[in-house]
Amino acid sequence: MDWVVLSLLVAVAFTAYSLVHKYILDRHVDGASTFAALASIPHALLAAVILIVSPPDWFSWPVLAMAFAGMLHAVVQLLNGYAFRREADISRIVPVMDAFPLFVLVMAVVLLGEALTPLKAGAAVLVTVGVMVASRHHALPGARIRLNRTLLAALGSAFAIAIYAVLAKAAVGEMSIWQMYAVSWAFSAPLLMSTAWLGNRTNVRKALASRPALITVGASQVIILLAFFGSFLAFELGPVSLSTAIMSTRPVLLLFWVVASGMSVRAVFGKRTSFGTGRSRWASAGLVTGGVAVMAF
Repeated sequence: MDWVVLSLLVAVAFTAYSLVHKYILDRHVDGASTFAALASIPHALLAAVILIVSPPDWFSWPVLAMAFAGMLHAVVQLLNGYAFRREADISRIVPVMDAFPLFVLVMAVVLLGEALTPLKAGAAVLVTVGVMVASRHHALPGARIRLNRTLLAALGSAFAIAIYAVLAKAAVGEMSIWQMYAVSWAFSAPLLMSTAWLGNRTNVRKALASRPALITVGASQVIILLAFFGSFLAFELGPVSLSTAIMSTRPVLLLFWVVASGMSVRAVFGKRTSFGTGRSRWASAGLVTGGVAVMAF
């Protein structure tokens, strides 16, 4: 499968995961660390099986890179959960989290030696500007995101995701995708579990005893599992700077989800709403679509 198509599918998966993640935090699980602890259990079990069946060379640099990436992934999980928990409307903070392709672009050129061609830079800029437009018009009038803990958590998440993506791109091809996944979770799961247990073990026990919590968290992890493998495969087939740019279209997909979930045709095409004007909404979608199209060709 083409890396562009894979990256788009990963963006869809990340969008679905964000919605389910927010729903679970609001309805079934108390606290970001508790959600992360529950989420890490199936991944830890699967990772253990993979590492027993196909153990990697633990002292090779790709394994060490993915081990560090796993610890970063734990940080991302906690920061995302914290931001989702504090912010009622996730469409206001997801665009900030999805600014990570800007960091990836710089790191890929400096560290991985990817060529910064005018076409690549133009495509990345189109997608980034489209995401920024979507971000601006997701905020309610007079309710812009200011420099607070939520914003700092979102920015920290974006930077950590960028480093994770660059490390995964460096390791891909040096070890199997299954091993990359397993090593990453082998180092992130213990951090997530211990953080939750030391922070509030009462919430963890309560969540483990809740059938709705276990079912919904399990379903969300099926989505993120597919996103993990899709991301690694896209990194293997294409440039990480462009793959991550396509994956960062989650804010625009969230925008369309908002439209599809109840807005009228008139509201979509021109009536001013709390999500901005129809013109700006479609401008952001057009910029992102144009950037993805340039990458595809």
